[in-house]
Amino acid sequence: MSGDFAGVRRTPHNHDTVFQSPWTWLVPLVGALLVFTGVLLTTPPGFRAITDVVFGSPRGATADAAAYALGAAASLGLLTLVLAAALAVVIDLARRRPCIV
Repeated sequence: MSGDFAGVRRTPHNHDTVFQSPWTWLVPLVGALLVFTGVLLTTPPGFRAITDVVFGSPRGATADAAAYALGAAASLGLLTLVLAAALAVVIDLARRRPCIV
């Protein structure tokens, strides 16, 4: 199969692809998972909040605590994921660009 299509020559790879290196998506994902885990470890009822919300129907103070713990863990995990991904892309682009002085 040739690289020509309708008279247009295609390049085999775009070097400006986001998340070209595996670490640029793996590091933010692991970081967000660690933040999510850390929040659930330090906020009562902890990991039990997942089972309470998914498999049960908690009521009263238990429901409030479970909702708070999961909401805090999810929002901080998402914030960490977005910020770490942006930082990883900036670092990866800076590493791949030639330095012009």
